[in-house]
Amino acid sequence: MRKLGALFFILIIAVLNTGCSHQSDLKSKLESLENENADLQSKLGQVDSLSIAYQDYKDKQRLVTKEALIYALPIQDYKILRPIEANTVIQVLDAAQCQDQRLWLYVAVPVYDSPVNYKGWIPEAETVRLTENNVKLVQGDLFIKEGTPIYETEQYNQLESTPPTKISHDVRGRIEKRQDSYVYFMSPGGRYFWVEDKYLIFPVVEFFS
Repeated sequence: MRKLGALFFILIIAVLNTGCSHQSDLKSKLESLENENADLQSKLGQVDSLSIAYQDYKDKQRLVTKEALIYALPIQDYKILRPIEANTVIQVLDAAQCQDQRLWLYVAVPVYDSPVNYKGWIPEAETVRLTENNVKLVQGDLFIKEGTPIYETEQYNQLESTPPTKISHDVRGRIEKRQDSYVYFMSPGGRYFWVEDKYLIFPVVEFFS
């Protein structure tokens, strides 16, 4: 009987502990939801009071050197439209200053699949001017002219055994990786191939007086 009593007591303690743990989890989840709601209300307040002061901007293209995001509105973390990969040249469509006192750029991002949500806002501070010193770092958007020899194989070590074909039209795309004097190139429609880097056409650097 004593053993049964002791066992029953242990079970009660375990149930009570489980109940306390469950209550603690619920409290933690409730606090998390309350914080998310407060954050959402704050962002909605920013939308309601949004003021966009458009201004002239010289650069028609900028370089994003690190992974970044574009947003539906010039509000940090409000609604993300799509990511921007590192070393991507973006086209600047407009510029504006908002209530956070930062300069935002309304840009178009190069896409190689479905052209959805490819225009949006990014803080100017997350971009740099495209110059002769950094243009060779660009991975996208690049071009290859019609007639350029390419190697349609995934493995670099298979280039010697892969007969080259020629591009039938001008192609734009992005460098996925480099190997010696070749790059692995991604183009629209999910087409990948190796091409010598000497055939790559980089964006034209703008000069201002």
